[in-house]
Amino acid sequence: MSGLPNAHGGPRAAAAVSTATAVMLLAASTLTIMAPTIVAPALPAIAREFASVPRADLLVPLVLTLPALVIALTASAAGVLVDRWGRRPVLLAGIVLYGAAGGTGLIATSLTGLLAGRVGLGLAVAAVMTAVTTLIADLYTGRARSRMLGRQAAALGASGAVFTIASGLLAGVGWRWSFALYPAAWLLLPAVLRVIPQPPRVATGTLQRADAVPGPGTVSPLRGSAAAAGAAPGPTGDRGALGVVTVSIGLLALVQVVFYLLPVQLPFLLEQTFGLGPAATGVLIAIPPLAYAVASLAAARLSAGRRRANVVAVAFAVTGLGYLAIGLAGNLAVVAPGMLIGGAGLGLIVPNLVGWVAQAAPARLRGRLIGVMTSALFLGQFASPLLWSPVVGAIGRQPALTAAALTMMGMGMAALLLDAVRRVRERPAGRA
Repeated sequence: MSGLPNAHGGPRAAAAVSTATAVMLLAASTLTIMAPTIVAPALPAIAREFASVPRADLLVPLVLTLPALVIALTASAAGVLVDRWGRRPVLLAGIVLYGAAGGTGLIATSLTGLLAGRVGLGLAVAAVMTAVTTLIADLYTGRARSRMLGRQAAALGASGAVFTIASGLLAGVGWRWSFALYPAAWLLLPAVLRVIPQPPRVATGTLQRADAVPGPGTVSPLRGSAAAAGAAPGPTGDRGALGVVTVSIGLLALVQVVFYLLPVQLPFLLEQTFGLGPAATGVLIAIPPLAYAVASLAAARLSAGRRRANVVAVAFAVTGLGYLAIGLAGNLAVVAPGMLIGGAGLGLIVPNLVGWVAQAAPARLRGRLIGVMTSALFLGQFASPLLWSPVVGAIGRQPALTAAALTMMGMGMAALLLDAVRRVRERPAGRA
């Protein structure tokens, strides 16, 4: 990996800062998964607290889902701010807002006040997620970037399980105590100021690529004399790059739509079809995110170079097989392996698609495009139950999971198409 730029634009040895920088980037990334998972165990108590509020049956679930909608609507704007104001200022502002807005649950006396805090939390997560992922794309290149994106996905999967357990314990004391975890994010602020660099800007005001000069063993996505000079790609290169980014973001949104069918429907399936209680259901629900975390760590190693498209296509097929096993299962002996396989497949898909966006996005547009990607991810989360609800109502939960399996397999073909677009884009630069 090439040297990381420090806050003043000068190079630092990767060995001197990469560990501290990586730890802080991963720690900040976990804030995005904390947003929904922290409040989930407290929802039944919140429903009881505000049972007398009109339409409480519709409003209380928004405590869980409203941040995702806000993120989907605002992450693109956050990407513009990341490009204009810089990565680190937006990250710092997002963390400050995260603790303040998330912590409103400690003092909110009305459901309206609680929901207003969730809107602020969505704005904060949009800023944090966009800034962190853009920083990863700036500071790492080649396989180092792929490894870091895999670690980010793994951190999200593992921390989701940890925060759910912690929040459940706090919710057992009182539902407001779950919200005390949000202000804890402020503990990251001093470390962010100390170890996360602000990538330098060139004279034109556009952001200089951190990977304009590749380090040993890396491959820069920019080639030729323009790349050597650190110049931005021309219009033709931009069009090809935007084609890759567009397809990647579309696939990521579809992955979220399909993936969130499982956590939404699985608790009902395990209880109503297989007769499991809450404790056993909680253990099984933890399987997919843990498998996702482990597989994410292997994503970069398995997808080096041109193998990435093949790995993604196979991962779609593997995920589809996992969902198919659950959809056709007649007993738990089939459901549990299906959850394991499905979670692992997704752990290979997401880091690779995010890596495609990070590599293909022109430097001057990187914040904006990663903002669009973040919007697409959370829009997929929010839309998933809305899109699948009529399907589940019409054909049932397990047949819906079977339909999701077939969708995943079809998306594997789209991944191969994406690779064909990438090859066409790279051919003028001299690649076969």
